[in-house]
Amino acid sequence: MNIPTIGGAQGIFEIFVPGMFLLLNLVAVVYLFPFTDSETKRLLSASVSNAPLLLVIAITFGYLIGILLRLFSPDRPDNWSAAWQRRFNRNARAKDRSFKLYASERFPYIGWLGEICSKYLPPEAKDFYDKVWLSRKLEERNKPFFNYCKALINTHDQRSSAEIYTAESLTRYISGMFYALVLSSIGILLTVILQRVLYGQAMAGLILLLLAYLFSIIVIVRRFRNIRLKEVETVFAASLKNREIFLKEDQELQGAPGRPT
Repeated sequence: MNIPTIGGAQGIFEIFVPGMFLLLNLVAVVYLFPFTDSETKRLLSASVSNAPLLLVIAITFGYLIGILLRLFSPDRPDNWSAAWQRRFNRNARAKDRSFKLYASERFPYIGWLGEICSKYLPPEAKDFYDKVWLSRKLEERNKPFFNYCKALINTHDQRSSAEIYTAESLTRYISGMFYALVLSSIGILLTVILQRVLYGQAMAGLILLLLAYLFSIIVIVRRFRNIRLKEVETVFAASLKNREIFLKEDQELQGAPGRPT
């Protein structure tokens, strides 16, 4: 049996695992929720004890919830992560006390790529950046250009495309887990509070689980911007590798009718 991996050719792992994680937590919250009736709890117990039915529910609803989680944009955890960098990372400040672009710029961080090219990469990387990427740096996010780069690389370089897909899948997986952890934490917190208020039960197990989820959320927020920066750098490196294609496409676009030259 082939188990799909993150970013693999059959990669649904970044969809299924966050969805299954949230599904399990939702079932636990519903079962422990003070206002859940005994009949609902009996049905949940019967479903869990029935292996074939449990497998069907897990695959069907786990994947569905994973798809729904994927509809949530990675921009929110990315923005939170950037805010974390600005607040707690002393290296995020430049000499003039402003924030460095990696902690302040919005995806796809085209300005920050320019700084990387100038400081750390060979001269041909900066030359390619100036010719192709620099003019696409807008005040708002330029996701269309970023997606264009991925599509062009996918057409001409399957190996680089696989690397891009792996990096993007990791971002999507962590983003999905972020939202799954947040929603699960809200459900568990509400259950713990109601159990305490209505029945005086402390539910130490759920409290420890909630603390573990909150810790995981903090770790994701702390590192998510770095992971997404890596995704963008992977796309830029692939476009640099295939720069002849990009330069040719750019020249053709510049010479298209109705396009100013």
